[in-house]
Amino acid sequence: MSPIITGLLLALAVPIFVMTMSGRVGVLLAMKKENRLDNIPFRVAQLVRFGLGQKRLVDPEEFTPGLFHVLIYAAFMVLAVRTVMLFAMGFSSTALEVLTDLSHPFWVDQTLLLGLYKVYLLAKDVVAALALLGVAYYVWVRWKVKPDRMTPSWEAYLILGFIGGLMVSEFLFGGSHMVAQHAAAAQQVQMGATQVPQSPAALVWWEPFTSLTGLAMMPLGATAAHVVGVAGFWTHLVIILAFLNFLPIGKHFHIITGLPTVFFQRTHSTGKLPTPDLEKEEFGAATVKDLTWKQGMDLYSCTECGRCQTHCPTYITGKPLTHKGVNQDLKHWIWDNEQWVEEGYGPNGIKEPLPEIVGSALSAETVWACTSCGWCEQACPVFIENVPRLIDMRRYQVQVKAEFPPEIQRVFEGIERQGNPWGLGQDRRDEWAEDLALPTWGDDGGPYEYLFFVGCAGSYDDKQKKVSRALVKILREAGVSFATLSKQEMCNGDSARRMGNEYLFQTMAKTNVESWNSMGVKAVITQCPHCFNTIKNEYPEFGGEYRVINHTQLINELLKEKRIKLSAVMNSKLTYHDPCYLGRHNGVYDAPREVLNAIPGLEVVEMQRSKREGFCCGAGGGRMWMEEHLGTRINHNRLNEAALTLKHAEDPSTPFPNAADKKKPGQVGDYKDKGGSGIVAVACPFCSTMLSDAVNDTGREENIKIKDITELVADALETKSGAVGTVAPGATVSAKPE
Repeated sequence: MSPIITGLLLALAVPIFVMTMSGRVGVLLAMKKENRLDNIPFRVAQLVRFGLGQKRLVDPEEFTPGLFHVLIYAAFMVLAVRTVMLFAMGFSSTALEVLTDLSHPFWVDQTLLLGLYKVYLLAKDVVAALALLGVAYYVWVRWKVKPDRMTPSWEAYLILGFIGGLMVSEFLFGGSHMVAQHAAAAQQVQMGATQVPQSPAALVWWEPFTSLTGLAMMPLGATAAHVVGVAGFWTHLVIILAFLNFLPIGKHFHIITGLPTVFFQRTHSTGKLPTPDLEKEEFGAATVKDLTWKQGMDLYSCTECGRCQTHCPTYITGKPLTHKGVNQDLKHWIWDNEQWVEEGYGPNGIKEPLPEIVGSALSAETVWACTSCGWCEQACPVFIENVPRLIDMRRYQVQVKAEFPPEIQRVFEGIERQGNPWGLGQDRRDEWAEDLALPTWGDDGGPYEYLFFVGCAGSYDDKQKKVSRALVKILREAGVSFATLSKQEMCNGDSARRMGNEYLFQTMAKTNVESWNSMGVKAVITQCPHCFNTIKNEYPEFGGEYRVINHTQLINELLKEKRIKLSAVMNSKLTYHDPCYLGRHNGVYDAPREVLNAIPGLEVVEMQRSKREGFCCGAGGGRMWMEEHLGTRINHNRLNEAALTLKHAEDPSTPFPNAADKKKPGQVGDYKDKGGSGIVAVACPFCSTMLSDAVNDTGREENIKIKDITELVADALETKSGAVGTVAPGATVSAKPE
């Protein structure tokens, strides 16, 4: 082609790209350091599975758009090699001849290489055609379907145009050469040649779509087809270079940063928050420079796909928080103020301190709205870590600014003074078990296999006390060796940490770990997923290495080992609500369901938003202790879905809208009728409180009962005397037939 034009294009485009990227990279270098090079084998495996393999793109709830994205992604990966070839053709006429004419003398002695090249051309052709199909699909989705999660954007159409242009120009360029080769072959035949190059028809099998393009261009003649091919060639290079420079200034920056973001993902449970060094005065994120470089890269990698919104409790119920929105607000603030972040020079060109994030880029309402349910991180194809960033902002607001929702002041004071968020007397912690004669760890008895960590709710909340007693009944029937801490038990600190009071959390964690280790505790039973998550995932950083088991897991083990037997037949419909900190953050989905299915007579029906797509009750992230002043209540939305699920089980003709409806996600939570009777099973005291409140608020007390799985098991339990427990409200019971 033309080395001069090719060189000029590169000379124009590459410096602009480098300048833009230097600013983007400079910002990351100005942010906090963080080691993300541990556990390399795991990171490589995740990169292959979720980065190169695009596993999360084809999750069930977004399978179709994910599949078409995979088609476009595959085209990018395969055509990257082709782009290098095209630039080589632009600089070298020899490269042009060799790569476009497989009858060239170069290939005579290169049989193996020629075979590999033909395979590549076939792959290139197929993925380019499929990418065009993907472009057409996304144009249709944005123009006609207009899904709620996608923000209307001219940029999206521009990028789709770029992608489509790359594929079409590739076909035109290749097709023009086939026309030229056909014309040359025809001319040689006319001149009486006995050996001529293969006709284009013989090339169809390794470049089928390019060959079809060539056939379509035949009527143009060799000269006109050549002009079209040259135009296609230069169009392809211009689009590539324009695309390259557009990436760092738009949402498609993920094409550059997505794979590194997947590689540098955290290697532990999403329920584990980073632990700052308070002695080094790491008190949270005040400005964007207090974010880590990984958190900055996360912002670059957000594609605005909106998957984080589909089951987000704050978005669905009209709160001022979408994680897509947070990512965009922070990213654009940083991009608009790169010199300020890097060098300290503000908008006026003078050195001045960076403004605080809260108040400049984000509102306080946004930072405090999050329930930390983790859906956004579960749904994100590139593993953006949204929750730790918001918690870091809360830490600064609490520990430095002392600015936080006023209702949580009493929670902090209660934990500090009485070891529980209610602020009730520490001497009342074991009142729930006064008549049970429970062994206390550290007394003369033992040794014990398990420490039963009752938790604050299990000790003080009237409803959860019943769960504690039910669990004791089950453990004793199974002969489990356990003891409690009685009055010595204190809060594990989960709520304090997620509300930003890191100092209080670390104080509680260190105190508990020191005490438990001195007692020789090795295994812990919890009945609260928040306790479970904190002790299992966060206490090890403070020296607390224990086998932690949730009560639903332990009950399931006891059933499988036949150490307990369930005999009462409960004739009731039931739906199960997944606690976020048991399910999504720790992957415990099967054990609760297996326990419920072991109870005779229960008809268990699933809500649409269940398991990994489960919808939050609204209490996580410390929101248990805060009022909802904006939008509709999260717990109402969830209970509405449970009621609709039970009603649909009774009467399948009841309309049951799709929870993941593209136009209106979450509409299963809009059900307002009083219909639907049965039990909503829970496995978390926070969920129990929130859903019980929702039952009362919506006037469904006569129809729906909220019961912990433990209570249901205790009601169905056959004791050694042959007796069974009290029947759960909302269920009828009969003796199990022999």
